[in-house]
Amino acid sequence: MQPETLKISSPMILLLRSRNWKTYKTHGSQYQAGFPDHYIIHPIYAPRWVEFKIKDISGNVHLTPAQKIVFPEFLANNVPLYIIADYDLRGNRSRLEFHYSKLLQEPNGFYALTKKGMQLL
Repeated sequence: MQPETLKISSPMILLLRSRNWKTYKTHGSQYQAGFPDHYIIHPIYAPRWVEFKIKDISGNVHLTPAQKIVFPEFLANNVPLYIIADYDLRGNRSRLEFHYSKLLQEPNGFYALTKKGMQLL
């Protein structure tokens, strides 16, 4: 995870933990290249993989080359993949709640498969 991604992941992880989610950060290594940033579990909801992305100045989101390989494999095998993409969630409660609500809906990782879809995140 890139340091700027902490603008999104840190507030979201705090919110998740306050709502009884357990969060597990994946270790960035050559053996986990392309894996989403976090695996989250809850006593009521199904487990989820979550990737945090910073939108660029044009509002676009970009996957790493490894994610372009791994994410389609996850999706083809019904792995619940969620992408949370924004500019900065620190101090922005309404955006934070908006993204949290996305985690309670159907996985949105399939948007990562197309350029147009990435603009919808």
